[in-house]
Amino acid sequence: MNPIDLPFRLLISLIIGAVIGLERETYHLPTKNRLSSVGLRTFSLISTLGTLAGIMYAQNLPLFIFVSAVFGLLVIAYYVLQSSITKDVGITTEIGMLFTYVIGIFIGTQILPMQLILAIVIVLVLVLSRKEEIRGIIVGINREEFHAFVSYALIALVILPFLPNTPFTIQNIPGVLPFLKSYGIDLHQFASMEILNPFRLWFIVALITGIDMAGYTLERIIGKKHGRLVASLIGGFISSTSTTQSLALESKRGKGINRLLASAIFANLTSFLQVFILIAPLNGTFLVQSTPTLMCMILAALGLGFFFFTRSEESKEKEPKKRKPILESEIFALTPALRFALIFVTIRLISKIALFAFGNTGLYITSVLASFTGLDAVLINVAEFAGKTISYQTAIITLILVNATNLLSKAFFSYLQGSRIFAIRFLLSMLVIIAASMIGLLFV
Repeated sequence: MNPIDLPFRLLISLIIGAVIGLERETYHLPTKNRLSSVGLRTFSLISTLGTLAGIMYAQNLPLFIFVSAVFGLLVIAYYVLQSSITKDVGITTEIGMLFTYVIGIFIGTQILPMQLILAIVIVLVLVLSRKEEIRGIIVGINREEFHAFVSYALIALVILPFLPNTPFTIQNIPGVLPFLKSYGIDLHQFASMEILNPFRLWFIVALITGIDMAGYTLERIIGKKHGRLVASLIGGFISSTSTTQSLALESKRGKGINRLLASAIFANLTSFLQVFILIAPLNGTFLVQSTPTLMCMILAALGLGFFFFTRSEESKEKEPKKRKPILESEIFALTPALRFALIFVTIRLISKIALFAFGNTGLYITSVLASFTGLDAVLINVAEFAGKTISYQTAIITLILVNATNLLSKAFFSYLQGSRIFAIRFLLSMLVIIAASMIGLLFV
């Protein structure tokens, strides 16, 4: 062991114990409860003892077991004595002692990196110091909200990880190709084309319902007007299509069309910002050439987003004193999310068949068809061609076309499952953004 390393670990352990102890001491200070026995000094000693025990682990295992057992018995005895005197059966402080001792062991044994240990300490102090806030959140959760969170955990954490992330093609279905060939239908050229990927299909469902859950949670924490907007901005970086669909579904379940429209527009604004990230490392010149077009799109989206946000209906409404009972379906709806995922996969399949049929003969046609399923792959392809196979102006026109198709497809999805007012206003907003992108051609 490095002789300099040991004093450093003991010092870090002492500081960590002092921080945890200071939190406990300031918490009990107003009531003078346990102040004389538990505080900064006690937790500093506990963390240091844990570090020394961790160092003993490799050198003298029986001594390590003895020290840990004695410490455990002392904590139990302390709890029994204090609870009998104060009639307080809470064990938060005692659990904090055990955590502090274990953190000291981690520092002594170095089985965890110091960054992770510090992260654990921060989380521990946060949980200890936010008792009233956590209790307030728990008290405010009703049964339906709890069911909704459990249902989403089932969708995202139980089902999704176990689905195969493998594309299924026509040739994976036994006997289909020979059967069709017997009727004179030859589909061998489509045999390797992906029809369905269970993981990706369910990921869309999990993403849409997750955005609903995040939006509802943020609404509860920071209010309706800003909660959904923050969730949409985050969701837009993951999938602006799924985020827009989630907001369209929300528009059919309640009021606040302008608020939802603003959130949908800002979600798509983040996808415009992602274009810079995609193009920059591939073709700097194309990025410079396309910047006027991108800036026109961004400014138009900003203007429209703020227009609808400032006219949000909730700004004119007073918060009700009593919350109305809420149904699980109002937090997130699984059936519409499944329906959208199936529609999305169907359109993607049709687009791929068309791409197989057209081949690479028409850049505009193939790029527009591919944009139904997303912009990333298309923009990477265009950025690699720009200035080489095609001119920069042709590349920018292609960018405008694929973006327009992508925005119109989102409006189409919104019309299928959202409210008519939301769909029409969203369509008009997307047409304004498309028109603004064409203005950018004047600067090329």
